[in-house]
Amino acid sequence: MTSNSKDSKRVQSDQRIDVAHQPVVNLGSALDEFEIGFVRLETATTVVQDINRTLAKMIGREGSDLIQKPFSRWVDEEQRSGFIELVERLRQSSNKSVVGVFPVSNSNNTKVWLRYTFVANQVGDQHCDIVNVTAIDVTQAKNTEEELRLANDRFNSAQANSRVGSWEWVEGEQVAWWSKQLYDLHGMDPSLGPPTFEEFIELVNPDDREKIVEVNRPPFVEGDVRRFEFSSNPAFGPIRHFAATVWLTSVNGKMVRRGTTQDITQPVALRSALQKSEEQYREMVLTNAEGNAVLNLDGRLLQVDRRFASMLGQEVDGIIGLNLCQLAEAESAKLIEDRMLHRNKSEAHEVRLAHKNGHLVWLLLACEPLVNDSDQFIGIQAHAVDITHRKHVETLTNLAAEAKEKLKRLTIRERQVLEQIVEGRMNKVIANRLEISEKTVERHRSNLMKKLDAHSVAELVKLSMTAEIMTAT
Repeated sequence: MTSNSKDSKRVQSDQRIDVAHQPVVNLGSALDEFEIGFVRLETATTVVQDINRTLAKMIGREGSDLIQKPFSRWVDEEQRSGFIELVERLRQSSNKSVVGVFPVSNSNNTKVWLRYTFVANQVGDQHCDIVNVTAIDVTQAKNTEEELRLANDRFNSAQANSRVGSWEWVEGEQVAWWSKQLYDLHGMDPSLGPPTFEEFIELVNPDDREKIVEVNRPPFVEGDVRRFEFSSNPAFGPIRHFAATVWLTSVNGKMVRRGTTQDITQPVALRSALQKSEEQYREMVLTNAEGNAVLNLDGRLLQVDRRFASMLGQEVDGIIGLNLCQLAEAESAKLIEDRMLHRNKSEAHEVRLAHKNGHLVWLLLACEPLVNDSDQFIGIQAHAVDITHRKHVETLTNLAAEAKEKLKRLTIRERQVLEQIVEGRMNKVIANRLEISEKTVERHRSNLMKKLDAHSVAELVKLSMTAEIMTAT
C-alpha cells in the first residue's frame, strides 16, 4: 500500500471522528444536566477523547487531566483487564452496544461503582475505533447488595453453627420455602425442593404426627406463636429430636406461617440419660459422704451435691453450669479435656481444682460414663474424694526423699560440717569443734554446697530439715 493511500484512509477515519465529535460533545453536556457520566474512548487503547463534567467528578479529577489518557488506568486494578477486554470485544464484534459494571478509584482512593453502557460509533462493517460510553453511579446499590450478601452469609453461618433451619409457608400454597440448613437437618437434597405437608409428615415419628397436624390446624390468628417438639421417623435412620417455633402473620391478605426448627438431639439424649440415672444418683448422694457430680461432654457441671460444692468452697447453686476445665489448673484442665471427657470407660483421675478462697485442692474423680438408649456416650458421672492432704504428704515425702538422696553425695566430714552449719555456727567455731583448720572448713563448705546445688545457708537448712522428715517417717 502506498503512502498516499495510507494518508487517505487516515484522513477518512479522522473525518468520521470529526463528524461524530460535535454531536457527542453536545450529548455529554446534555447528560450533565441529568448527572449521567459520558466519555468517548478509542477502543484500541481506551484513550479518552472527550469526557463530560459529571464523569470527571465521579472519578474525582478535572476533565482536562483525563483527556488523551487511557481511561482503564482509573478502573480498579482487579477488574481492569475485564474492562479492556469488554471494549476490545466491542471493537471487533458486530454488537452495537454492551453493558458492564466496573469500579473506579477516585482521587480519595475510594471505590466508586459505575454502570457503563458502551455504544459503538461504527460506520458500515468496519471495526469500531471509537466507543461512546455513558456511566451511572451505582455505588450505593452495590454497597447495599454487598451488605445483603454479608448479612445472608452471617445468617446462614449462624443457622449452621446452631443447627437451626427456617421455613415459610404461605396460605393456599402446596409447598413451603425451606432454608438450606433445614434441608441439612432433615437429611434432604435441596435440589429436590421442599416437600409437601404430606411428604413432611412422613419424615416425622408416627407418635408426633398428630402434634404437627394440630399446630397447623386453623383457626390462625395473626401474632400467634406456637412451640412444640417432635422427633424424626425411625424408619429413615437414627432418631433426631427437634424443637420448632411457629409464628403467624398476614402478608397481602394471606396468612403466612414462618418458623424455625432446631436440632436438639444431644440435649434430649442427655436429659433422658440424666432422668434415668436420677434415682440412682440421689441414692448414692444420700448414702455416700463423698461428693458427686454429673457433667456433659463439654465439661459443664449439670448436677452436683452439697459435698462436692463444699470441696471447692462453693454453694450448689453457685457451681451448677460452670465448666470443670475452667475450674482446673492448666495441666488438670488438659487431662479433663483430653482424657476424661472423651473416653467412654470407667476411670479414675486426680485433678487440681480452684477453691473459692484461691488455693488449689486435689480431687480424685472416679468417673462412670453415661449413655443413652442408643448406647451413645453423652456424659459423665463423677464420684469425688478430696485427696489434698494426701497429695501434700506425697509431695513432702518426695521432696524429703530427694533431699536424702542429695545428702548421700556428701563425705562423712562434709556431713559433719553441714550439721554444724545448720546449727548456726561460724567457720572458726566449726574448726575448733571438729579439730580441723578453718581453711579446711571453708573447703568442705564450698564442696558440699556444690554437691547439694545450694546457694545460701538458708537453702542448706531447708534441705537438711526436709531430709529429716524422711528419717522421721
